[in-house]
Amino acid sequence: MNVVSAMQPLRIFLLVFLAFCFASANEPTLAGKLARVAVTDSDLDDMRRWQALRLWMDEAVKQGAAGLILDIHVSQSPAQATLPLAEELARLKIKTQAYINSSAIGGGALLALACDEIWMAPGSRIGAASPKLMVDDSLSQKSQDTMLSEALAVLKAGARSLCKLKGHRPEIADAFVDRDKGLALGGTTFAEKGELLLLDADAAVQSVDGRPLLARAIISDVAALVKSAMPSATLVSLDSVWFEKRAVKVAESKPAVATLPTPEGAKKTPVITREQSYAGKVVVIPVGEDDLIIPARFEFMKRTLNLCNEQGAEAVIFDLDTPGGLAWDTISLMMKDLQMLKPRSFSYVNTRAISAGAMIAMATDVIYMAPASAIGASTPVSGDGTPLAEAERAKNNSAFMGMARTVVREKGYDVRIIEGMIDMDRGLIINGRVIIPKGEIVTLDSEQATMIIDGKPLLAKGVVKSIGEVKQRESLKGEIITAEPTGFEWIAIWVTRYAAILILIGLAGGYLEMQAPGFGIPGFIAVGAFAVFFFGHYVAGSLAGQETLVVALIFILGIVLIGVELLAAPGTILPGVLGFLCVMVALVYAMSGWEVAPPVGAEPAESGFSFSFAPYAAGFRHFALGVSGAAVLIVLLALWLPSARPFHALVLHSAAGGRNSETPVMRDAARAQVGDRGTARSALRPYGTVEIADRLVEAAVEGDYIQSGTAVRVREVRGEKIIVEVV
Repeated sequence: MNVVSAMQPLRIFLLVFLAFCFASANEPTLAGKLARVAVTDSDLDDMRRWQALRLWMDEAVKQGAAGLILDIHVSQSPAQATLPLAEELARLKIKTQAYINSSAIGGGALLALACDEIWMAPGSRIGAASPKLMVDDSLSQKSQDTMLSEALAVLKAGARSLCKLKGHRPEIADAFVDRDKGLALGGTTFAEKGELLLLDADAAVQSVDGRPLLARAIISDVAALVKSAMPSATLVSLDSVWFEKRAVKVAESKPAVATLPTPEGAKKTPVITREQSYAGKVVVIPVGEDDLIIPARFEFMKRTLNLCNEQGAEAVIFDLDTPGGLAWDTISLMMKDLQMLKPRSFSYVNTRAISAGAMIAMATDVIYMAPASAIGASTPVSGDGTPLAEAERAKNNSAFMGMARTVVREKGYDVRIIEGMIDMDRGLIINGRVIIPKGEIVTLDSEQATMIIDGKPLLAKGVVKSIGEVKQRESLKGEIITAEPTGFEWIAIWVTRYAAILILIGLAGGYLEMQAPGFGIPGFIAVGAFAVFFFGHYVAGSLAGQETLVVALIFILGIVLIGVELLAAPGTILPGVLGFLCVMVALVYAMSGWEVAPPVGAEPAESGFSFSFAPYAAGFRHFALGVSGAAVLIVLLALWLPSARPFHALVLHSAAGGRNSETPVMRDAARAQVGDRGTARSALRPYGTVEIADRLVEAAVEGDYIQSGTAVRVREVRGEKIIVEVV
């Protein structure tokens, strides 16, 4: 590395630091203020408008606002499409208050349940959030009933989770969603069985068992709410006018390299700088066979899309040749990052876009097919690729279809296509024409995908032979540039892929270090392996912010407890078990991340705790492989190292003359007989020093540790090895 290259990171750091300091002094701030965001049906029905609201909400969190007030006017937005949005809102790291200004019906009720507090305007209403399905008339009544029950289960579980997270009554969520539940509390019947719960303001604030049923109080307007909640706080309404003013001020105050803020999720990932610029370029993102099974690769794609927004790329093209991958990461990419993408987006199916690949393709603006290509087959399967059980498959299908429909409809594709790709019982029937029969998963070849129905292509715009032809057909002017991971991102990709090997090396090195005095090579190897492990997962996005420190502290605590067991209090067992559990939790959590999907369709337990092994399966698998491999490696090293030439050369066989067996220590050991008694002069873990007949000899114990000063007896003599036991 030359001097100029070595100075480049320092220059970038100084520029970013100066830009931050200068901008911080000039940007408007929401610190200590209450931010208000108005939410209407249009905001929930149009994904782009919702993303604008999310951008403002994220700004409120970023700038340290004291709280966020959602001024809700929603009367008809469907609950299924709103559930993912409500879950996003519930994860915001800020106090949220819902002010029901007229009505929060359907999706609006779920948004209110996602807030920490609910307040009602006089005459307002909240509730009636049952699922509404648009089904094909060709489906049987039984199939329609099955779909409705599956949608009901998913929606009810999501609403109950929101209530439990925010401290509302879960029974209210059930009654909002399921008309068969009804609601009777404290001797009052709020909804009979067979009718959906719809609360007016007076009922919502009625006291039941010493606390309001749902809402804190009835209050005249948002200004009165601010006066009641934080009398000294200033209210700022976040809207397009506010954001445009802020953007202008930020643009005027920041250096040219700075950009307008972009939406951030509740989970931040490290900023990765690139030397190449995407300004005005056609950015190609390759998606290969293994790319959708590596979480770090998804983080790379998200960062690339973010940079395309910031730097003003002309277009983004996904070059797809993949058999599929991680379902929830794909849904996140579809519903968040691709929907916030400002440049035009294209997919080139070259040659497979199967499962998760098909879902990514249908989240872009335009799809093109290679001459011999296929797209479809998005039915969820288990982590090892095997089909799910019937009930689990049905729930997964319902959840994925509910989320995918929003994106697919937004992009102008026929939702029946993605439904048939997910659920084999749907098939694909359009205008009475059977394209894929029921009982088969929809997978379209290039001819089927581009067939003309009702004057427009079924799915793909055309068949092309290269990305260059896509550029030509779409009249794109920019240079084609392929997005490549940076050095840090490559580290993250390789670390997440080979995490088990790092765990193996780290555990084996740590164990060997604890068996030797001082701190040597095994210790440095262990520290290096775990440092790379945690750094890689941090860059990959599995760890973020304070979470990184917490996980690291749990891991260090586990190592300390294991050290106590091996060195200070051998045989006590409890420190070792607790230490092992701490290490396991830290490593598995780092590999699994915290932004994982809840169990699909599963209703939380009444206790409020629900756990699904599925999101952590890969982490447990890597951990188990690492521990097993470390055990094997430790045994092999114990057998091989003493006889290896470098270590064998360290023994001075002839330095004192004669043979090793003629030394005083070995002669004393040879006199030991089975049944001889003595005293341990050092702790035996398992080797140590024992005094027998006024002679100090080396001995070992099997199956347990022996403390210094314990009376022992020779149980067995194996050549030069003396085995003792406690008297």
